[in-house]
Amino acid sequence: MKIFKIIIQVAVFILLLVLAINNMQTVEFNFFSVYVLKLPLIITLAIFAVGGLLIGLLYGFVNNLALKSQISKLKKQIDKTEEKVSKVDQII
Repeated sequence: MKIFKIIIQVAVFILLLVLAINNMQTVEFNFFSVYVLKLPLIITLAIFAVGGLLIGLLYGFVNNLALKSQISKLKKQIDKTEEKVSKVDQII
């Protein structure tokens, strides 16, 4: 299984390397018509890919924090409910 994983990683690396070599054309990126950046196409694609990755990670992090908060509240609610049940059991 490890060999298969290494083969896949090497193949992906080679494909990305070929993609980078074949896409060295310079493209202009206009930032709100105020600033013009001239970069190779592969660099532009990499910047947007990394930006998308960071946005996705940030969204996942925020979502994870919200879920942890909800879990904490629900655990407290369970503890309170168990205390009430034990009090009722003691009465009966």
